[in-house]
Amino acid sequence: MHRSGTSALTRALGLLGAEMGLVDDLGKHWENKHLRNVNTRLLDAAGGAWDAPPSGSKIERASGDGLPELAGERIRHVFGSADVAVWKDPRTCLTLPFWLPLIGDDPVVVLIHRHPYEVARSLETRNRFGFGHSFALWERYNADALQSAAGLPTTVLKYTDVVNRPHEVMTELVKHLRDCGVDLPNDPAMTDMEFEASARHHVSASDDVLDHPVATESQRALFDVLASLDGPQARFQPPAEFQPAHPLSDELMRAAGKLRRVRRRHHQASAGSDAGRRRRKNPAPTT
Repeated sequence: MHRSGTSALTRALGLLGAEMGLVDDLGKHWENKHLRNVNTRLLDAAGGAWDAPPSGSKIERASGDGLPELAGERIRHVFGSADVAVWKDPRTCLTLPFWLPLIGDDPVVVLIHRHPYEVARSLETRNRFGFGHSFALWERYNADALQSAAGLPTTVLKYTDVVNRPHEVMTELVKHLRDCGVDLPNDPAMTDMEFEASARHHVSASDDVLDHPVATESQRALFDVLASLDGPQARFQPPAEFQPAHPLSDELMRAAGKLRRVRRRHHQASAGSDAGRRRRKNPAPTT
């Protein structure tokens, strides 16, 4: 999920020797723009976006029209013949089933989760999202990630552990990766992985419980599930059942999608009006 320490964790894996792609192709959150663009196009084709995720069935139906071919080309372009690569984009929590046939060898999933209150505070600051919307996104992303990781070698990490015990956690992660046949060349004990505890701006008062008044029963249940899964699994087994999300959570995300579409139409109309005014001011020459 966004705002959950994925950037710091990805950066650390890159410093330990995993290929991330060309520096010019990485944004400030260490997301490769070529691969992120495919995820964005896939969600858009399914009628959604990162903050208004479409259903899994809509994503599956939208995964044609040349997108698999484009995604395969992008993977080869970004990573070439790298022995070990790391790719981070929270949208992949929603789209991993689309990517798995294109990756080849089974990937190793590294899933970091953060207290939903801290995620919501961060999204409130950055995007002005309400807590209900942020909790709904947190639930959807983490539930999809757990289900999509089924059968894959997976490590589940808690954000607070990575921030407070970075070298210990990363040493354990590197060992798990090695057990899965993924060897990183650099030693965590000898590498500055650039973790900064001071970068944690939002802290939950109750690290081990979700007691916010707008949290739903299914969100509380998922919070408990994530807490029970910390650590590595050679073949990840998600919980047998997930509580269905509250209808209000789905409605909040649908409302976000409607608002995004209205803003897009307004932007397109404004751009068209601006272009028309420029044409009237500077008419094309006649012959």
